[in-house]
Amino acid sequence: MFGNPAAERAAIEATYEDTCTIERFVTETAGNIDNPVTRVVATGLICALSQKSLASTAQTESKNEVRYEIKLFCEPEAEIKPGDVITVKRFGRDFPATTDEAAYKSAGEPMKYMTHQEVILLRELNA
Repeated sequence: MFGNPAAERAAIEATYEDTCTIERFVTETAGNIDNPVTRVVATGLICALSQKSLASTAQTESKNEVRYEIKLFCEPEAEIKPGDVITVKRFGRDFPATTDEAAYKSAGEPMKYMTHQEVILLRELNA
């Protein structure tokens, strides 16, 4: 298979079990006023999540912060920018009615390959 990017991509994408929506903050101008708004730039993208690091916690008197990093795998054509909000529907490819969703923030520039791209995501939970 090596040397055949189309076959490699098909094999990689066959392992993707999730779907995602990508949202981005943009500025709209109305008269002299700039308004930040959220725009959906892609929806229904097949993807896969992989845990990059174990969760770390920081306990304070008022809350317990849990923070961990996730790596998103998706098609190389998807435009993902740092700061984008990516909502992933777990197992959404095979079970579109699933309600298991989580929102993540793109933490950096994606690493693009001919067959896929990898994006580090941050998930912050306040328990």
